[in-house]
Amino acid sequence: MYKILKKEALNPTVTRMVVEAPLIAKKAEPGQFIIFRAFADSERVPLTIADFDRAAGTVTIIFQIVGGATMELNTLEEGDSIHDFVGPLGVASHTEGLSRVAVVGGGVGCAIAYPVAKKFHEQGAHVDAVVGFRNKDLVILEDEFRAVSDRLCMMTDDGSYGEKGLVTAALEKLITEGAQYDEVIAIGPLIMMKFVCEVTKKYGIKTMVSMNPIMIDGTGMCGGCRLTVGGETKFACVDGPDFDGHLVDFDEAMKRGSMYRDFEAHAREAECNLLKKEVK
Repeated sequence: MYKILKKEALNPTVTRMVVEAPLIAKKAEPGQFIIFRAFADSERVPLTIADFDRAAGTVTIIFQIVGGATMELNTLEEGDSIHDFVGPLGVASHTEGLSRVAVVGGGVGCAIAYPVAKKFHEQGAHVDAVVGFRNKDLVILEDEFRAVSDRLCMMTDDGSYGEKGLVTAALEKLITEGAQYDEVIAIGPLIMMKFVCEVTKKYGIKTMVSMNPIMIDGTGMCGGCRLTVGGETKFACVDGPDFDGHLVDFDEAMKRGSMYRDFEAHAREAECNLLKKEVK
C-alpha cells in the first residue's frame, strides 16, 4: 500500500498527489511512468511520473479526472493508500549531451513535460518552454516551469492568459527569430504533437514525442500499446514512451486511441452513479 502524503487540486479537473514510494523514487527518471490501481478491483492505469524526491522517498503524479479509474483515485485523500503503484516503467527521456532545447507542453501533458524540462535545466542546458492551455482556468505548473526555463511562452486558445494562439505558432516564432535547438520535445494531445512535428520537420530539428496509447500490463506482453514508428511496430511501454516524432504514424495512433471512447464514457457514467449512491 502506498500512502498519499499530499493531495492538491491544480485546476477543477487535474489533481496532484505526492505518494510515499521510496523504491520507485530511488530509480525514477523523467519520462518514465507507473501503473496504479486505486483499489483491489480497480482498472490498471499508467501515469507518467511528474516528479520525484529520492531523499524523501516520494513520487509525484498528476492526473486528469476523465474516467472511472481516475475518478476512483481522486476519491482518496491524504493519509489514504493506493492499492498498487508499480514502477518505474518505460525508458527514461534522453537528456544528455544537449545544450539548447525547446520543451513544448499541451494541457495536462505539461505534467509530463515539466520533469523533462527540469532535468535539462539541472544539467545546464538552455531551456525554452512553450506551454498551452484552452483557457486561464486550466493553467497548471506555471511557477514550476518558470523556475526551470530560460524563457517561458504561455499560450491559451482564447487569449484569457498569456498570449492567444497555439503552441505551434509560438514555437515557429522562436525558430524564425533565430533560436537554434539541438532538439524539441513535445508532450501533449496527439494532434498537438503531430503539428509540432510538422513545424520542426520544415526546419530539420530533431523532435521527440511522448506517446501514451492504450496500455494494460506495461511490460510488452499484451501489445495494447503498439505504435507504428518508422514503418515498424513498437510498444510504448518498453520501447518508449519517447519516440522520434518525425517517424510516428500519428493518424494511426489517433484512430487506435479513439477505439474505446464509448466504453470510457460508460465507465465514467457508472463511476459517477456509484459515487452519488455512496454520498447518499
